[in-house]
This record gives sequence, C-alpha cells and structure tokens, in this order.
Amino acid sequence: MITYLPMNTWIKLLSIICLFLIISCNSNRKNTENKTDIPSPKNLTAYFDSLQHHGFYIPYHSDSTDREKVMHTIRLLQEYQTRERKFYPAKEVQTALELMRNELGYINSHRGDDLTAEDNGFFFRFLEQAARLCPDLYLLADVTSADHKVGVINFQEWSINPLYSFLLYENGKGGWNVTPIDTVGNVKIEKIFKLDKNGQTYYLLSNNFLPITFTQFIFMTENGITSLFQGKQYEEALKAWYENRPEDYTITFNPQKICWNFCHEVGEYYQPIENTKTLYLELKKEQSYFYVE
Repeated sequence: MITYLPMNTWIKLLSIICLFLIISCNSNRKNTENKTDIPSPKNLTAYFDSLQHHGFYIPYHSDSTDREKVMHTIRLLQEYQTRERKFYPAKEVQTALELMRNELGYINSHRGDDLTAEDNGFFFRFLEQAARLCPDLYLLADVTSADHKVGVINFQEWSINPLYSFLLYENGKGGWNVTPIDTVGNVKIEKIFKLDKNGQTYYLLSNNFLPITFTQFIFMTENGITSLFQGKQYEEALKAWYENRPEDYTITFNPQKICWNFCHEVGEYYQPIENTKTLYLELKKEQSYFYVE
C-alpha cells in the first residue's frame, strides 16, 4: 500500500531531492548509491502546480503554449495513473521533455552560470514521474541494454554538445527510477553492455567512438542497493592508453575480454594496430579498476 503524504510535505522534501540531484550532476565521477524513494503523488496536476507555486517553474523558450503543452502532458499522465487513460502518452512526454530541454540547453550555453535547482527542478521532477509511470523502457530511453533492464536517455544543448544523460533502471513497481550520469554537459552514452563476472551483473555505459567523447561508467545492483561509478584509476589508465595513439584508427571494444584497442579495419574485421596499448577493465564490484598493457 502506498502512503500519500500531504502536498506541503512533498514540497519540503523537494529542496532536499533537488540538492541531491545537483550534487550528483556536479560530482566528479564518484561512487554513488541510490537509496532515495521517488515521490508517488496521488494527484500529479496538484503536485506540479505546487512546484511552480514554490518557485520551480516550467522551462520554456518561446511562448506560453509550450507551458500549456507540458501541463497537458501532466494531465495525461495523471489520467494514465488513475487508469482513465489506457495508453501511456509517450509522444506527448517526449515533446514536453524536448521543450524543456531546449530551454535548459539555451540557458546552459548562453548564460555562463551553472543551472540551478530553480532552472531544472521542474524538468527533473517531470522526468522522474514520467519514468515512474512508464510501462516500457523503449518509450523513454535512447539506448537500452540487451536484457531490457537498463536504459539511458540523452539530452543535448542547442548544439551537438551533450547536456544531460540519465540512467533508467527498474523500480520494482512496473516503472523506472532515474539518476543522472556524471556532470552537466560532460557525457553522452551511446551503448550499454551487460557483463557478468563471478555471479555479479554489471552494465557498462559507454561511448567508445572517439577519445574526445570516450566515456565509461559502471552500474550494478547488490543486495537491493544500486551503484553508479566510473571505476578506479580511470583517468590514469586513459592517459597511459593515449600515449602511443596513432593518427588513423578505430576504437573497438571486446566484451569478452572487457578491453579496448586502437584498430585498423582489415577486410571484414578489425585488428589492433602494432605498438599500441590495450585498455582493460577489471570488474570487482565497486573496487573495479582500469589498467593498460
């Protein structure tokens, strides 16, 4: 049974949750454990009205019709939550997220200051509720794991530069939890690899294509506790790996050996380039680490 707290109690909790998200979004790739229960307001329209009343406004760039589109989507989510609506409003949710992302991307690229809780608090809360109610990962995520347990949704600025990446994972109630990956404007995840070692399942959140965007994060669940981290010795190993980097290459990942190489394409295959090093990831839960040979 879900216990619904009074709306003013949710608002008091909001500042704490927003602070948690801002700290997470600005952490320097430190280990994180998600133990926060996502609010499940009985009346989503009243919940989001109260957020605006307390200073967490809908970020929109053009005119008030954009704001109304967001509020309309919230009403649709409310109808879906109460089963007045049969299907999840996936198209409307994506449109609302894009409208808000557009404005946050503009602020982030033009204002010069970090985004604040007042800037992005409503956006975070909207994504949180949209994910909580989402029946299928494919309706939200840009990238999913092969077993359909984990996904990532990416948001970019006005340019091709990344703005946010969020991890989506099962909440045990038919929907999804959301947590930010790394700092604002710093990461875009394009692949998820499911890896198993010594009875533990890991999800490697990856961007493997170019050194300038090369990014690896590890997600795991143990005893009901979820952890998202980058692994030890990441920066040092990456620097050592780049030392003998050739001018012309393709980065390849071997999920069996859990390693990366600089390669040339030879026929239908990729072969490691001579005199280049290999980057390895040793999976040992939160003591996982990178090294080069």
